[in-house]
Amino acid sequence: MQIPKRVFQLAKQPALSGFHVLATQTLAEAGVNLDKAAKSTARGDDRLLMHARQGLREHGTELLERMQHHFATYLERAMHTMYMDSRASLEEISADNLTLIEDDVVTRQIEIDRMVMRLRDADQPSLGRLNLMIAQLHGDPEVRERENPFRPYLLARSLHEALRETIRDENQSKALFDVLSVAMVHCLPGYYVAIEEVFKSRGISSKLTARPSALTRAQRERLAWQKAAEQLIGHGMTGTPPDGQPGKPAQPKQARMLPELRRLMQQHSKALPDTPGQPHAPDLQEMVWNVFNQPKAARPPRHDEAPAPVPVSGGQAHSALDAQLKHMQQAQAAASARGARQPGPLDLRAQLADAAISEPDRVTVDLVSLLFESIVHDEQLPEGVRQQLGRLHLPFLRAAMLDPSMLHDTTHPARRLLDRIGTVATGITPDMACYPALEGEIDTVLDGVLERFDTDMTTFADGQRKLDQFVSTLLPRSDVGLARCIDAIGMVEAGSARQSDAATALGALLAPLDVDPRVGNFVTDMWSRVLVQPGGDAAASQAMLAELVWSAQEKSTPEERSRMVRMLPSLVKRVREGLAAIGMGETVSKAALDQLVMVHMDVLGNRQPASAKAMDLEQLRAHFAAFGGEREAGRDPVSIGHAQLEAALEQRGIRADLYTDAGNSAAHAADEQEWLGMALPGAGFELAVDGRYVPARLNAVSPRGSLYLFSVKGQAAPSTFTRDALLAALQNETLRTVEHAPVFERAVESLMAGAEALSGH
Repeated sequence: MQIPKRVFQLAKQPALSGFHVLATQTLAEAGVNLDKAAKSTARGDDRLLMHARQGLREHGTELLERMQHHFATYLERAMHTMYMDSRASLEEISADNLTLIEDDVVTRQIEIDRMVMRLRDADQPSLGRLNLMIAQLHGDPEVRERENPFRPYLLARSLHEALRETIRDENQSKALFDVLSVAMVHCLPGYYVAIEEVFKSRGISSKLTARPSALTRAQRERLAWQKAAEQLIGHGMTGTPPDGQPGKPAQPKQARMLPELRRLMQQHSKALPDTPGQPHAPDLQEMVWNVFNQPKAARPPRHDEAPAPVPVSGGQAHSALDAQLKHMQQAQAAASARGARQPGPLDLRAQLADAAISEPDRVTVDLVSLLFESIVHDEQLPEGVRQQLGRLHLPFLRAAMLDPSMLHDTTHPARRLLDRIGTVATGITPDMACYPALEGEIDTVLDGVLERFDTDMTTFADGQRKLDQFVSTLLPRSDVGLARCIDAIGMVEAGSARQSDAATALGALLAPLDVDPRVGNFVTDMWSRVLVQPGGDAAASQAMLAELVWSAQEKSTPEERSRMVRMLPSLVKRVREGLAAIGMGETVSKAALDQLVMVHMDVLGNRQPASAKAMDLEQLRAHFAAFGGEREAGRDPVSIGHAQLEAALEQRGIRADLYTDAGNSAAHAADEQEWLGMALPGAGFELAVDGRYVPARLNAVSPRGSLYLFSVKGQAAPSTFTRDALLAALQNETLRTVEHAPVFERAVESLMAGAEALSGH
């Protein structure tokens, strides 16, 4: 495959330059560490340490050069041996090719392996993503670090070999290896980021697609494309072999798309011939890749709700083409209203054969038509949804003509509508009673797009909103128990959100005051819950804010101390009543009151430090009056604990399996954004239960994205995930999406496979 080779060549330069920086920093930090160790050692006659320092100072430049030389050599070899197993098989092993390995060789390998483990742990997230990207790029179902040409082993081996050649004294070399290993591990974070960005800029990302079943399907499809291409090129368009015996026919998608791809390849070769000024004209596969994977740095900023920019170039030919496409779109809308059968994407493309189209427009028309031809044959979608998505072809093509960036912009409203329809069809399947209603709604949404779309991209966004609203009401309407669960998680989040917003507002009011931290924590953590308690006396609870803060300030006059003594019994009583009203347990409530008592004892015992910004009680009441005013509600997810969620559901008589443990995993920000973008109501998932994956459907997401409610096949109780637990489950793949990639990306993968099949002949 040619595209991976080019991506690896692009990544080679940042790997080499990054290693130069890494090696330089490693030597510098090792020198500093040796100097510190020499000063702090209790034995001034530590000769090994002194010799190591001296050796690093004398041979540092040579060591750096040798490290770079070895790394460049190892990297070049690793890039040639990826996914090529040169090891002898069991059948090839004999007494003639067995070799004895000396003890020092084994020892060196052990030392290198130990360093590799430390390097791997130093930047595991980036290295793990890079390993996954490389496996995906080669269509391999198994992620194997030894196939990554940038793996940590090359770093450790380069350092070890350079040291062995530069420092002849074995003990001194070992001591330096230990010091330099620690320094390199410390300097490593960030090294893989530049390499990772090269892969991302070419449209390769470490998303949740490393599913053996999905990747195996992709491999099967690639093989089918290759066989179909061989049949097309070697035996002509009829697909009949020379011996006259008909072979196995290609799949409908391949049979229709390969001739069009071949025509596109021939036209592209004529349009971009090799010239001295341009030694390499992109082949078909690279052209398709570049159209759909423009580097992020080159993408113009977009806003989902903004109309697409109208091109100023292209002149009358472009306007005539858009007019013809608009006429075809209107005709299709009318035909849909009559219930007439819709022509396929390539049939619509054939109607434009005689249109005056510029080369860039022709490429866009061809690729979008091929893209939708793949979509209407996507076996992962129900037949009815495939045909529905085919109706998006013309408005999607017109949108691409107006705004070509949409072909590589995952946030474009047209792409989001296309992908959303595909996603919801994975969770609401034809065997469900509510599926016909979903098909009907998709039909209505697409009718609206066909009728209204002209130049305003918000037409697609409106269609997606309408579909989202329908799905959010369809699922609870079909199951009363599910509706109760959805209402319950909404109420749990609403209560937590009110408390979170109140705590944020109180934190802002406390910030300019010099408040005892014990009282400040009590106010934001516990009293904020009392303030937002439904049915509570909010005015009285708010009035206590000033008293709580004032009671914790130093009392410098007898009058203030007397006033405080009179206030305390009532204050403690009201605090106890407030905590009881929110269901605070006796143990937690007593611990909180004990903290307040300790504060008040410090005040009365003259042990409380003077406040730099002390206010009297009236000033504090005026200050906290702002809390009762209007404030904007937050939109961010809120933290909901297991006990809190369990108690709230039990109070409503609802039983559910709760997933609230986020573990120690920390997903990459880009991964989080992508995973959460796939976690939409109606989406199909698979949940690991007792060692096997069981179909699941995401039924609802709480308004602020804090809770996710799933139904799992074979289980009566729904499964509820907190946001952090969901991300952890997606990261460790105990929960995974049914779709290995969104509809649009699957279609692009199919085009790439077809282009690869033709480019290889």
